[in-house]
Amino acid sequence: MPTSARSVETAILPDAWVLLFARVAIAPLFLYSGIGKVLAFAVTAGRLPGGADGFGAVLAAGAIAVELGGGMALLLGLFARPAAMALIPFTIAATLMFHNFWAAPAAQVVMQTINFLKNLGLLGALALIATYGPGAFAVQTAIKPGPKGAPGLS
Repeated sequence: MPTSARSVETAILPDAWVLLFARVAIAPLFLYSGIGKVLAFAVTAGRLPGGADGFGAVLAAGAIAVELGGGMALLLGLFARPAAMALIPFTIAATLMFHNFWAAPAAQVVMQTINFLKNLGLLGALALIATYGPGAFAVQTAIKPGPKGAPGLS
């Protein structure tokens, strides 16, 4: 176990880079998807239960808030752990609703299977961030350092 502040920083450096990579790698997907929903709000709401003029609009607005808010939180490393915990059930629901390869027409089975499996990978990265936090290279860490001034993992 490291005893000096310098050895603490050296010990957590690989974790910090892995967590930074995980956050930066998955955030654009949520940001891009959220922006796409804003730009095609009626189409997005129309694909959801309740349609564009009903509950689908509420669901679409919620999806936009989760994707843009969660994506920015992951990218910045600010409230990354709660953002990842919110994005996990959101991603599970989206995966089951829109990438159900088992019920897709034959021409779409391969593409829906790929998207389903991609989302499983996203869930793994989100679980990593939800468990270990944003890492040392995060806005949150700059605001609240870990023990004895060393960058923390939470």
